[in-house]
Amino acid sequence: MTSDIDSHRSTQVYSHLVRQNEKRTVQPFLAESFEPATPDATEWVFRLRKGVTFHNGKTLNAEDVVYSIQRHLGSDTPSAIKGLMAQIAEVKADGDIVVRFRLKSPNAVFPALLTDPRAAIVPAGHTDFLKAVGTGPFKLGEFRPGDRALFERHDSYWGAQNVYLDAIETFSIPDPVARLNALLAGEIHFSVGVDVKSLPLLEKSPVAKAVLARSGQVVDIAMMLDRAPADNADFRMALKLLQDRKKVVDSIYKGYAQLGNDHEVAPNDPVYCSDIPLRSYDPDKARFHLKKAGMENAEIDLYTSTGAGPGAVEQALLLQQTASVGGVKINIKQVPADGYWNSTWMKHSLFATQWNVRANSDILWGTIHAGASSSNETAFKSDRLDGLLASARSELDEKKRRQHWCDLQSLVHDDGGSLVSAFPDYLHARSAMLNGEILSNPMGPRGGSLSGEWLWLES
Repeated sequence: MTSDIDSHRSTQVYSHLVRQNEKRTVQPFLAESFEPATPDATEWVFRLRKGVTFHNGKTLNAEDVVYSIQRHLGSDTPSAIKGLMAQIAEVKADGDIVVRFRLKSPNAVFPALLTDPRAAIVPAGHTDFLKAVGTGPFKLGEFRPGDRALFERHDSYWGAQNVYLDAIETFSIPDPVARLNALLAGEIHFSVGVDVKSLPLLEKSPVAKAVLARSGQVVDIAMMLDRAPADNADFRMALKLLQDRKKVVDSIYKGYAQLGNDHEVAPNDPVYCSDIPLRSYDPDKARFHLKKAGMENAEIDLYTSTGAGPGAVEQALLLQQTASVGGVKINIKQVPADGYWNSTWMKHSLFATQWNVRANSDILWGTIHAGASSSNETAFKSDRLDGLLASARSELDEKKRRQHWCDLQSLVHDDGGSLVSAFPDYLHARSAMLNGEILSNPMGPRGGSLSGEWLWLES
């Protein structure tokens, strides 16, 4: 599961032990309660709801949770979140409705880890994921890869009082203009990711409305440290100095974004470190680093796509312009949106990438920066970074934890391969007929990729 539409599909069918609201507060879900079982937060206990059933009629119990979590544990697992889950030393059932977690080290915010879309709960022993079986509000009715997925109401859903729709259909329309046209024509009810230039049109439309949310979504350019020329620290620094961040926010996102500073913690994140000076566009300083690297008049390919996040192509084109002033020729390789995350992501020295906001920065960074993570997209392997991540999650004192996060941001800002210029707001569009409480949730596209609960259609 690597794309937004994968997450949307998943959360129609599957549920999690916990979920997060629009204030980034972790709340009970399949677990009706959770709490640390030891003062240092190395052990946690979760008590499950009673009467929850899977789509195949099986009643949820603790063994299902144990099986689901253990799928992500161990060095041999193919799970994309094994780096995050590696902090779990043991998960075991304590009767039918109690699950106990023992961690390798303290984690004061451990429950947030379990909100990851891939930490969904499935029946014990289930292996055929083309035949999805979950506890979610909708059953999988039909799935045609690359085409469409149809989800039908699960009448035995434990929260059925919150489900007003009989079915949901999701499908991919890679081109943002085509998505908006489909919405305006009444062919769809919700469009994820509209172009900022479309907002004036939506303001005048009687049939569609904009859905805006300031968040921590990051659309950036990744430089892989395990291959040339991005393996050279001075070359990386030169590129960071050759992107005009203010122009990215003002010109590309029309102000609907927060300024980035070459790391993935957004300014509205509780652990954002404002002490790190914002890196400015500086072609002269960039030339100094290029000369130091012996790479004057460097030339490099940058891969991007409309499927790599809103503004990803425009960011690449702007960098092509501003980098030429500093003596770097960038060849833009725009590839199709369909299949981008399989065919292009992490396959080249420079490529566009996108990450939706996570429950907290520990989860995001544990995915994209931890040395053991298969999604370490810049191949930045650092014992110090791994150590700081461990220290931050185990520190119960909030002030000390924030200092660890400042150190982490400084490390990636100075040495890492993340060229982060902006954190775009979520800009979506809905039919005037579609209403619901979570449409403008800042935790991700369409309410943090939550299911179709709390949505309804008005004629």
